[in-house]
Amino acid sequence: MTAFDSSRSLRVQTPFNAAQWRRLRWLPFVAAAMFSLVMAAQAPDGRHAFSIDWSLGRYALFVSMTKAPHIGAGAVLALFAVLATGRERWHIALLLTMLVGAGWELCQATVVGRTARVSDLTPDAVGALIGCSVGMLGLRIRDWSRRRLGER
Repeated sequence: MTAFDSSRSLRVQTPFNAAQWRRLRWLPFVAAAMFSLVMAAQAPDGRHAFSIDWSLGRYALFVSMTKAPHIGAGAVLALFAVLATGRERWHIALLLTMLVGAGWELCQATVVGRTARVSDLTPDAVGALIGCSVGMLGLRIRDWSRRRLGER
């Protein structure tokens, strides 16, 4: 008698059904999006009139691409979005992430000490593409390992 029988699949019993899991996997994306929007809207030094910098010149894009927090936040948010939407709907995850990025800029449009820039959507898009790629790769590896182990 062996201690481990590889022919049987080991499954963990969970209190959730498939529909509940589909709803529950949106929680990280929604929580991160809401938290980031609230943080972008914080105005410790007060507010000024609504203004957006619409410049998309080479210098504006260069300055925006040096903003690592935008890239990192976009990547994490897109990763959560891919986990929520699934690998086949990565384009929806990318769109949702870009909408949150646009929300960040709108939230900053009245904050003293911050400037809302359309060019800041560029590092958001780069981060979103990175996050979507990592999310799709992770889900592909998960599916591959499930097939390899004989599950579903």
